[in-house]
Amino acid sequence: MQTKQRNFDWFSLVVGIVFVIAGIAAYMNPDGTLKFISICIGIGALVKGFYELWFRRGIGNLFGESSGWLLFMGIVDIILGLLFIFRAASGVVVIAYIFAFWFIFDSIAEIATASYFKQLNRGYYILNLILNILALFIGFVLLFNPLIAATTLVLIIAFYLILIGVIKIIQAF
Repeated sequence: MQTKQRNFDWFSLVVGIVFVIAGIAAYMNPDGTLKFISICIGIGALVKGFYELWFRRGIGNLFGESSGWLLFMGIVDIILGLLFIFRAASGVVVIAYIFAFWFIFDSIAEIATASYFKQLNRGYYILNLILNILALFIGFVLLFNPLIAATTLVLIIAFYLILIGVIKIIQAF
């Protein structure tokens, strides 16, 4: 019988350690973490805005007409991107509200579709309904207290980074 010997994976170990350190750093510096997220969103919005302008030009060359909406959205995305990058503190507040609205809209959608589970498993339907009503309540709490929303977001990010780091460290062995 032939057994395959597994070698130690240094890359997974290094990546795991980096992720654990990043998670701890995110937890220890929530303000910096949120500003970093704001800057990343700003860069993404800038890239999207320039892409929309480039795409608008391509459509104009191809079809002989260009979209006013693409021009408008490209300019809006570039302005928002610059605001998120150079006014990161304002971006942090926006991120907190987006996080709260995400909870609210996701919970409403889950409650609206919960009736499909009622026919399959009544216990799951009731649990799903209770948890989503709770999530809806939490969403409104986060909406009216953006500091809690921002803190929760940082904690989720820190936890995720540490979890992935630990998994990578385990994979190394």
